[in-house]
Amino acid sequence: MSISDPLSTRAATLIAPIPKQRMAIPSAIGNQSTGNALVSLDVTVAIPTYNGAQRLPALLDQLRSQQQVDHLKWEVIVCDNNSTDDTLEVVKSYQADWPSQSPLRYHFGARQGAAFARQHAVECAKGELIAFLDDDNIPADNWVAEAYKFAQQHPEAGGFGSQIHGQFESELPDELKNIKTFLAIIERGDKPERYEPAKKMLPPAAGLVVRRSAWLAHVPPKLFLNNTSKSAGLASEDLEALLHIQKAGWDVWYNPNMVVHHDIPDGRLTKEYLVSLFRCVGLSCFHIRMLRSKKWDKPFAVPAHIANDIRKLALHRIRYGARQQLNTVDSCHRELLLNAVKSPLFLLNKARKDNSQAREDERYGDRDAYIKQLTAALEGDRFVLYQQSVVQLSKQAEAIDSIADSLPSQKELLLRLRTDENQALLPANFLSNAQHYGMIRAIDRWVIRRLFVLAKADATKSPSAQQLAQLSGEPLYSINLSHQSVQSPDLVQFIARRLAHTQLAPHLFCFEVPTSSVLDQQGNTQDFIAALRQLGCRVTLDNATIDRTVMNLLSKVPIDYLKINATAMPEGLSSQLPALMQQYSVQAIAKGIDSLAILETVKKKGIRHVQGYQIERPRPMS
Repeated sequence: MSISDPLSTRAATLIAPIPKQRMAIPSAIGNQSTGNALVSLDVTVAIPTYNGAQRLPALLDQLRSQQQVDHLKWEVIVCDNNSTDDTLEVVKSYQADWPSQSPLRYHFGARQGAAFARQHAVECAKGELIAFLDDDNIPADNWVAEAYKFAQQHPEAGGFGSQIHGQFESELPDELKNIKTFLAIIERGDKPERYEPAKKMLPPAAGLVVRRSAWLAHVPPKLFLNNTSKSAGLASEDLEALLHIQKAGWDVWYNPNMVVHHDIPDGRLTKEYLVSLFRCVGLSCFHIRMLRSKKWDKPFAVPAHIANDIRKLALHRIRYGARQQLNTVDSCHRELLLNAVKSPLFLLNKARKDNSQAREDERYGDRDAYIKQLTAALEGDRFVLYQQSVVQLSKQAEAIDSIADSLPSQKELLLRLRTDENQALLPANFLSNAQHYGMIRAIDRWVIRRLFVLAKADATKSPSAQQLAQLSGEPLYSINLSHQSVQSPDLVQFIARRLAHTQLAPHLFCFEVPTSSVLDQQGNTQDFIAALRQLGCRVTLDNATIDRTVMNLLSKVPIDYLKINATAMPEGLSSQLPALMQQYSVQAIAKGIDSLAILETVKKKGIRHVQGYQIERPRPMS
């Protein structure tokens, strides 16, 4: 079936008609006073990316080879949207030999979602024109030059999109050609064309160029349709942003001379993926319609849209029958119509959740200030690693000065945040914020990256400690992991890549897993621990309490160390600890040794690994 009604296009039925008269062109063209960055360049190419380490090289290679740009002042920004892969390393490797006339900059977008990543890129950009490319877009070698040229020829254009061709892993089936605009394929001919508001169409964000002043003046910092993935049930946040610009009086154009090739793997042509995509567009459509409607028209538009959507869905059911009988295109169309009907209630529920989250954030503190602080720390390498030894007591030790030092001690890494005043903030001052705002995984990965750099340097400077650790089988470095990181399916691969790159022995590294993660998500966490041990790394169960639940875990979860708070060891069960440690080949570590009295109590319970301020105060890692 060929979808011929307005729902067949990228923005069809998503945008309500507006009056035909043109709005006045804004007078603030080129306003350089808006936003945080100093506008001093002609063009900023902004690349929002999430886990784009494998895709970025082809795009960066093409941008490095741009032609006809000698007369331009331009830059490239990669806005890393909280990636968990090697995106940062890829960008750094390109920065090492990137041409100075078009700087390549890295920025970290902490808040998850493509719309937030674009917003952060705009705020950081130094160009009057912001040229967006997704990490799977390959622009023609004159793309930047053509973008600048078009902007000069059309000062009334607040945004303009590219001609986008699909670069398919396999040939596009004929039945899908009628819905290719939903895959951000835009082929509207060889002549420039203004997107007329009444035709209900706008270009996608891929290959889109906007004036920075227009974006900052009219696009809200937080779009309503922002989402982290299709699992959120939303799409069309790029249309929402462009609608704000268009409603403010700016024109939006199609520029065929800006050519982009969009890499589309076979996975995006499956029925499952396409139906999911159409579902998200359908659920988002009501907000786009209302955004386009006049205030006075909304009371009439709402029931009219709902009635019309129900009518279309009923006709589709009558014409094509049960869902099981539908091919891919008809299934997509059905999903779009069905979820357009659901859209008002779905978005109303989302608005309630957003308001509830806003109230929670307000109680929690200054969200923007916290996010800005943590983002600056990640972008500017303001985090600092400290270390505190886990030492082994000799069996005859009766006092603190009898600590055995024949073997290298295990170093637990502690994180600090360096402020502008060169103060080192303790984790209590920022880690809870990082967890609340979804940034803790990125911080954990920063710690792991930094540790491997330092460990490699240690191995080069003083190999004797590494050799002793190799002989003893004891780890040298202990790294705390958050609950969120433990649940990340790709963290083990991330660690494996660090090991392969540095060629360091896996057993030198011990990863501390919160006991709460094991109790809350036993299956996932057990798989994670098993994978780490298969790599050859050591594992500590952190913040354990001596109770029956933890005792039972020892028979199920293969760990090397059990870390216990020295002040929370009940006499009854703790007396069984030495026998249990021996039974399961687990070593106990008592932490929080803040006095000699606590140290003596711990020694009497047979625990020989201890850590705390009384043993050693944290010190910076060299």
